Amino acid sequence: MDEGVAAVRRHFPARAKAIDVLAARSEDFREICRDFADAGLAVEKWSVSADPKRVERIAEYRELIAELLKEIEGALDIASTPPPAR
Repeated sequence: MDEGVAAVRRHFPARAKAIDVLAARSEDFREICRDFADAGLAVEKWSVSADPKRVERIAEYRELIAELLKEIEGALDIASTPPPAR
């Protein structure tokens, strides 16, 4: 399994099935998942850094994570909405 998808599954365990289904059919969704995982790793890296920009970088990556989570939730909500009846 793609590490990005695994990271999103860990964050939304109740939606694991929907995540798997969407990831199987959408490269865009998998890319968002990879971005989410990469941003999480960046926060971990900057958290142990002695760089003077540490606090600023952590804040930037946390903001990115929040934006990605909204995007992920939106994609999952759209994917789980049944099509309108005809």
